[in-house]
Amino acid sequence: MLAIDTRPGRLCDSPSRRELLTVGSVALAGLSLPQLLQAGATRTGGSRLPLAQGFGRATSLIFLYLQGAPSHIDLWDPKPDAPAEIRGEFKPIRTAAPGLNLTEVLPLLARQAKRFALIRSIGVKPRGLANHGAAIYMLLTGHDPTNFSPTGLAVPPSLEDLPSVGAVVSRYRPARRGSLSYVAVCGPVREGAVASVGQGSGLLGGAHDPFAMYDDPTLPLRLEGLRLPADTTLGRLRARIDLRAGLGRPASSRRSDFDGYYGQALSLLSAPRTLRAFKLEDEAPVLRDRYGRTRFGQSCLLARRLVESGARFVQVNWPAGSDTEPAPGPDGSWDTHRNNFPMLRTWRAPVFDQTVSALLEDLHARGLLETTLVVAVGEFGRSPKIGAPTTNNVGPGGRDHWPSCYTCLIAGGGVKGGQVYGASDRHGAYPQKQPVHPYDLVATLHHALGIDLQTEYRDTLDRPRRLVEHGEPIVGLF
Repeated sequence: MLAIDTRPGRLCDSPSRRELLTVGSVALAGLSLPQLLQAGATRTGGSRLPLAQGFGRATSLIFLYLQGAPSHIDLWDPKPDAPAEIRGEFKPIRTAAPGLNLTEVLPLLARQAKRFALIRSIGVKPRGLANHGAAIYMLLTGHDPTNFSPTGLAVPPSLEDLPSVGAVVSRYRPARRGSLSYVAVCGPVREGAVASVGQGSGLLGGAHDPFAMYDDPTLPLRLEGLRLPADTTLGRLRARIDLRAGLGRPASSRRSDFDGYYGQALSLLSAPRTLRAFKLEDEAPVLRDRYGRTRFGQSCLLARRLVESGARFVQVNWPAGSDTEPAPGPDGSWDTHRNNFPMLRTWRAPVFDQTVSALLEDLHARGLLETTLVVAVGEFGRSPKIGAPTTNNVGPGGRDHWPSCYTCLIAGGGVKGGQVYGASDRHGAYPQKQPVHPYDLVATLHHALGIDLQTEYRDTLDRPRRLVEHGEPIVGLF
């Protein structure tokens, strides 16, 4: 929460540096610096001139991160002609888009198929073994991991990490004053005991960490961190911030980040539209029901409300961690090493199908889909062969990790719906046509938001770093 120190200072009633306003909420650690708004718009195509196909078509991005990695074959890349031990239990169904088939567990999305595209040829070989950590880092940052164990397991986030996609957006395409640039909801990205893998700002500084709201959105959300104490007025807060600015520029990047939080807090408190976005109870009950009264469902509704309030990048993380044992219930894991088919049929797919179809429908009805890019993807796919014994402890009816080939759903923001980009082979094992590296996907997100991929920043050794390790935007989607 915000803490206002009202003790007298040294100069009459002026507070000293240590006695000034302090921001004690982790939630305020991820907002865009107001002083970067104009510079960011200038450097990243704020003029909105189309430098290439699809460039800058999106003004917001909702990133649905399906941590744990759903099976591409069992959702959106069916293989009905493959052997039984590969094609699985689910039958393909036609959709509203000719030639684009899903499986029977996604009937609601099938009706929305003209509003989204599928990329069926994403593939990568992560560092170490095919574990979640390194694949998560690559997908969420667009860079090779440098601080992971030899087996690709996650390690705690570090200030030396490369920044996440959301942090890059916060830095180079910040939201307007009073809105959030980078928000994370539903739950933290997690592998085992390690949280926030690939989600922080790293080298860009803490001012670009996400504004994290992980409370259960099926209940009224608490917003103590975004309210002033009862005895403090907005004018008094602004005067203290102005006084702090008059004391001089901070000497370190940490102080600079901290000073940035002051301005961010003030801009939020001055613009109640962002606070109102968190009040899901203002939505009609029938619409809340349409999204689904689950953590994921209500988090996606919250994402839509945040976009309406001006948020730039909203990341909705699937509530269960990537390395969590799959269990019954709406919040269980996609990491289906065993019981893949009952978990998907009864729990995972119905929740995903209901919520994402509602999100696309709702954005379209409100005229927001054209300018809001929606992406749904896990860190990899699942193995073509069912129940094959592997080093990752696959049990009966399960599918293993499979980074070699997987699928992404992408919609809005100028993307042409009803199309399939790329193709996997007959078993869904490897890309067969138009292969896509995860870094190409990351480059596409920046491209759609109007961020110049030639932009560079400096690391702690003053070396130039690119926003994405390598790769090009998939302009054929637009």
